[in-house]
Amino acid sequence: MPKEQTKKFAYNAWKFIFLGLYFVILTVERVISLVKCCADGLKGFELLDYYMIMLTIFAIFGSYLFAVLRCTDVVKHREKNGNIFSELSIAAGILLLGGMVHTDGSIPPMQFISYGMILISMAIHTAENVKKSKNADRKWLSFAYIVAYSMAIPVVYHTNIALDYLFIPIECVVSAGMVAMFTIMLTRFYSGNGESNFSLMPFLIALFGDFTVIFLRWDEEINYFVLIFLCVMTALWFAGNVMCIKRKK
Repeated sequence: MPKEQTKKFAYNAWKFIFLGLYFVILTVERVISLVKCCADGLKGFELLDYYMIMLTIFAIFGSYLFAVLRCTDVVKHREKNGNIFSELSIAAGILLLGGMVHTDGSIPPMQFISYGMILISMAIHTAENVKKSKNADRKWLSFAYIVAYSMAIPVVYHTNIALDYLFIPIECVVSAGMVAMFTIMLTRFYSGNGESNFSLMPFLIALFGDFTVIFLRWDEEINYFVLIFLCVMTALWFAGNVMCIKRKK
């Protein structure tokens, strides 16, 4: 096997391993949470709890079904159907829908570890493309922006604020919408050369969505984690667009 093909195989193998670990760890954590919910007999659960449980079940089965069907198709018809990592990105996004809801028995450390696995896979993809081509600054900035975007996705929680009837639907829509935007960015990230186009729509959805969620719950609890990464994401988005403008001149 030629040296270049050996390197490509090694990069793909490591990317696949860490993506696989993301699926395994997050799935185990989500299953543990579902078992805890069922063991408690669903006592005292509200409509939001049922939404989170159903979304988690859909996310687990949907992600693996999609991965098996699409990845099998890619392996059989590689040139026709494209990059297997693009398909895995969509499956990862589907699973993430269930990871962004705080069901009873959730284990945050396991969730963060699983998210770390997918970020390592992304870093390997970035390093691979930096070696293959130029624009290392654009590629690492793109990586940082997508990471910050993923960290700015709000987790769906219960709340006791007076406007809970308004906050909860908004929180669910913002969380799911940002997961969808992150999935699109991740798919393009793996199918391309590791660069982001720093488009306006995902940025605005995150900006206004996060701001609304944080503002409505401000008196009860300030979500500093989301707020910090929203600020980081905003700074990186402006930096990325400035870099794009300079490159065009």
